[in-house]
Amino acid sequence: MRDTGTTDSHKPAESRLKVGVVIGGGGLKSLAAIPLFKLLRDARIEVDLLVGCSGGGIMATAWGAGYEPEQMRALITEHLNKKLFRHIDYRSIMGIAKLPFGRFDKSSGVLKASPFRRMYQRIYGDLRLEQLHPETILQATDFQTGDGVILSTGLVADAVYASGALFPILPPICIDGRWYIDGAFSSNVPVMEAVKRNMDVIIAVVLQEQLEQDPQGFINCYYTVQKTWVRALTRSQLSLSVDLHHHEIVIIHVPFDKYIQVWDVDDVPSILEAGQRVVGEMKDEILSAMESSPV
Repeated sequence: MRDTGTTDSHKPAESRLKVGVVIGGGGLKSLAAIPLFKLLRDARIEVDLLVGCSGGGIMATAWGAGYEPEQMRALITEHLNKKLFRHIDYRSIMGIAKLPFGRFDKSSGVLKASPFRRMYQRIYGDLRLEQLHPETILQATDFQTGDGVILSTGLVADAVYASGALFPILPPICIDGRWYIDGAFSSNVPVMEAVKRNMDVIIAVVLQEQLEQDPQGFINCYYTVQKTWVRALTRSQLSLSVDLHHHEIVIIHVPFDKYIQVWDVDDVPSILEAGQRVVGEMKDEILSAMESSPV
């Protein structure tokens, strides 16, 4: 694992810009951030803040926990498989259909939460967000109010689940009396959180997926609708962040020309290739952003 202690940065400490990295949601496609982590490491650019949402939350916390970019791919592919998505909560399904013995409420989902929570527990153990370096925060959404919530303390395993709990597919999680669901419902690419924390340079990874033109089945239809309005919300929030930010935001748009399910681990090589291609094209822009004097 990577040394999480302070290392030499791209510029001297007295003039170094504060750098924030934001990894947007996108399920398995969030692995496309790995080439960016490699570039920052190899260029000896010190990151001061990591912000993640949903799948991007896994990548942010993995980096904050000390995993090397090369280890992240193995970390995800080892633990993520189709079996996780076979644990259907039939009582919830009956509750949706209002059948006898069925029940569906704010603690319910089409799938059972326990396999996912066990997976995150295996990855992170009892590690807490406060222990990650650099500072790492995750975007979630308050299920009962719809407000965006930033998780900065508590167990990493719980926070990662909360940030990616795509209701009603996955159940919400209750943490300290509040129920949380996927951060994509409030801010899929939470650049504004890096703006609020006065980062000088913000690098944001935005994952753009080709939507299915003729989705079939409940889950695919739901994903298509959800991604349509998340895309619109992301555009408006990015525009606002750019208007308010005092320095520079480098937006890395990683496009995908097909629909990728979260369990399609066979697509990992093409996901990494897409990230590598875009990061390579933007390398000079990313590095030049670090050369400006702090405002």
